[in-house]
Amino acid sequence: MAGIFKADIDLLNQTVQSLRGSEQVLTDAMKAMSKDGNADIGTTTLNESADNFQRRWEYGIERICESATVTADGVAKCSTAYQELDNTMAVVLGSAGDQLDASSPVPTVTGK
Repeated sequence: MAGIFKADIDLLNQTVQSLRGSEQVLTDAMKAMSKDGNADIGTTTLNESADNFQRRWEYGIERICESATVTADGVAKCSTAYQELDNTMAVVLGSAGDQLDASSPVPTVTGK
């Protein structure tokens, strides 16, 4: 027997926001660690290490950000589709219920 499928639209929307937020956090962190970020995060050794990390990971972080964008866009589309389906089903089921109510005979009560 098939299980019940349930899509949590609010959770999907929160996931989209989280993914979009992660893009910004990664981008800001990479900028802060670069020499162009004009950030002095500590000792010369620490600053050089941060700059080295930024240069070595720049490409990978860009790919992660791109993947987060694509994933967020896909989840957003799913959320929209589920919401539209939910709205459509509510209308259809409401209409079907109205038709059933209209076609069922009204019971009469007779008293003795």
